[in-house]
Amino acid sequence: MRLLSVIVGSLAVTVNAIWPEPRSVTTGSTFIRLSADIELDVVNQVTGSIGLRWAQEGIQSILAKAQGKSEEWIADQPETILKAAFERFRGNVLNAGFIPRKFFTRDGFVEYELGLQPEVSSRPLTRVELIIESKASYAKRVQDGSAAGEGYQLFLSPEGTAKIVTASTNGGLYALSTLEQLFYTSSHGHIYTVLAPISITDSPMYSHRGLNLDISRNFIAPSDAKRVISALSFNKMNRLHIHATDAQSWPLVIPSIPSLAEKGAYEPDQVWTAEDLADVQRYGRIHGVEVYLEIDVPGHTTSIAASHPNLITAATQDPWTKYAAEPPSGQLKLDSPAVYTFLTKLFNDILPRSAFYSKHFHFGGDELNRAAYELDDTVKSSDPTILKPLVQKFTDHILSMAKKHSLRPILWEEMVLDWNLTLPSNTIIQTWRSSAIIADITSRGHAVLFGANTHWYLDCGMGVFLDPIHPMPGLPGSPPPTSHLTSPPFPDYCSPYKNWRHIYTYDPLANITLSAEQEKLVLGGEVHLWGEMTDAISLDGMLWPRVSAAAEVLWRGGGRSVDEGVTRRLAEMRERLVGKGVSSGMVQMEWCLRNKGMCKL
Repeated sequence: MRLLSVIVGSLAVTVNAIWPEPRSVTTGSTFIRLSADIELDVVNQVTGSIGLRWAQEGIQSILAKAQGKSEEWIADQPETILKAAFERFRGNVLNAGFIPRKFFTRDGFVEYELGLQPEVSSRPLTRVELIIESKASYAKRVQDGSAAGEGYQLFLSPEGTAKIVTASTNGGLYALSTLEQLFYTSSHGHIYTVLAPISITDSPMYSHRGLNLDISRNFIAPSDAKRVISALSFNKMNRLHIHATDAQSWPLVIPSIPSLAEKGAYEPDQVWTAEDLADVQRYGRIHGVEVYLEIDVPGHTTSIAASHPNLITAATQDPWTKYAAEPPSGQLKLDSPAVYTFLTKLFNDILPRSAFYSKHFHFGGDELNRAAYELDDTVKSSDPTILKPLVQKFTDHILSMAKKHSLRPILWEEMVLDWNLTLPSNTIIQTWRSSAIIADITSRGHAVLFGANTHWYLDCGMGVFLDPIHPMPGLPGSPPPTSHLTSPPFPDYCSPYKNWRHIYTYDPLANITLSAEQEKLVLGGEVHLWGEMTDAISLDGMLWPRVSAAAEVLWRGGGRSVDEGVTRRLAEMRERLVGKGVSSGMVQMEWCLRNKGMCKL
């Protein structure tokens, strides 16, 4: 039995491969094999639905059926999400053949199943029972009221039965994601774990766990967004913030104003149609990810000038540096009746369509350039005392439309901190320049999202996208550089690169004093990928595994430290993502994964 003891000792660490790390885990050392005929039984104690059993139906069939149903039918079916999640679990575990690199030696991979008693392999896991109970019952069960929203319990017995208890659809989805990470493939094709009995109680620290993805500066297709959603879901992230339009292009088709995308997109095929958007948002719902849009106004709107030049002031002015944070310059006019008519038509089109799939809408409000309004024929001033009431009037108008469509608005921090606007109490403020401002914003009664550019801007460190005005900057006889950005080493505005360890150690509440009521207003955060230096080809490597690092901070809270255990867990998550078709960047050199303890300094 010496070999068996080695096997158990070696695999005892694999439960720590779960990402994000669960809050409470206990394990044993019994071998359990997953049956190819595994079934899911759902008991919904809230609705009274009992004995809903799913086994062999494929995910494409499920989505096809959802496509053929009304949107209202899909919205009312939490079982649809669970059914799809179970099919993903079955397909991933049974077909992926997952063996992490840390199990390999130069002579092949370690045969962990060798030495087990033959009769042990006769214990197949054939059924997963998923119980949905009321939030009150679940909170009492785990003695934690905050866990009822997305928490779950997962039990795997030595006899080969699995039980999931949760109070939410997403809780069930996350439990299946965790269950998938407990199993590996043997050389004989067995899908197994040696950790039964297993008991896990888990729940997230923050309710808003998201990624902000820019699809406008360089085009990101709906199919790419779906791949991102799948990976977000597996990492227990629940928000995808689509930064849909910007100064450079307008890829979002607005059926009532078709010229916006016809003239504002880079190319006719670089657009998201209304059907594309609905498809992506529906796909997000199936994966437990709320997909919500940002249309940034009144700044970052130059692309509107391609179809509506009369609405934009300071469009493509030279020098752009006076009128914008980056080229091209241009902003919506502040006091133009035509602009208000345009905004009303725009948001009456997009808000009701988006509201079916999301309860949020982001209206931007960042980096508003005052000098641009010197050229605005409706304002002719950059004086903040003149501009502020106009910005307030503008914001009141768009937020009234959010209220009309029962959407909770999100704005960037400048609308509070720079313009000191009076906003509806339900407005969420998204911070980006510093986490220190969280105390200020929450003291005003607003909910807040964190994601400081010092830690969670994934576009940083790729180098500036701007060229020097004068060639050969810094060489003898050449004119002095006009900016440090366009001289060696050509940094970007937020260099250096934010590697996954830096992202993982971000503590958004460090050195901040908040009252208990203010802490409740910190909903969570988002990691950001702005698109100046990212397109569909480089997308996956820019996101992963760094988004996974942020996911664990959002799931467990900030103030985390990096050690070898974290590295090895994240490396395994990265390998699982690669197996799902995600072209993730590296976590660790393979030699280090094969030689535990040998890569420390």
